Amino acid sequence: MKPMNLLHDLIREVATNEIMPYFLRVQSARKEDGSVLSQADLAAQAKLVFRLPQIIAAPVLGEEMAAGEQRALWAQHAHSGLWVIDPIDGTNNFVNGLPHFAVSVAYVAQGRAQLGAIFNPISGELFSAERGGGAFVNDARLPLRCVPKKLHEALAGVDVKRLRSARLANSINHFAPFGTLRCLGSSTLDWCYLA
Repeated sequence: MKPMNLLHDLIREVATNEIMPYFLRVQSARKEDGSVLSQADLAAQAKLVFRLPQIIAAPVLGEEMAAGEQRALWAQHAHSGLWVIDPIDGTNNFVNGLPHFAVSVAYVAQGRAQLGAIFNPISGELFSAERGGGAFVNDARLPLRCVPKKLHEALAGVDVKRLRSARLANSINHFAPFGTLRCLGSSTLDWCYLA
């Protein structure tokens, strides 16, 4: 079976067995950076860390790892290959019962994403792409859309809260060159819907 097919099966399994049993029933804590962490994040990450190297033998850099460990893994393996995961992108949504979150997994080599998949367990949408192979939602190929839009008409997705500069956040909120701003709480799903 191809790595992408194995990845599809794995992230569906992780969402079904490690994440969804906690939805609407989970307690959370705060990480050092102030972001939310749930038991479902930890369970999903543990399963992915164990199983992904069976698809492509490479270490796993997880969202729930300490920042120093993440930096070290990236520095050591971004060229040779590593998995990069966010077991629940949109944990804040997840713990608050908002059905907009996803399992996000990518394999990176030579510093570039080679394949990846993002699964929304609420809608059942599975977005995936492989370098040179196109992008898909479930089994349907996503068309390449190159319709230019004027910047002042564009919808922008920016998580202003995460910007390090208060001046930049203020500028984006008040003097942005785009039409309107949205932040739905799961950047990977937002990017998929953009595609």
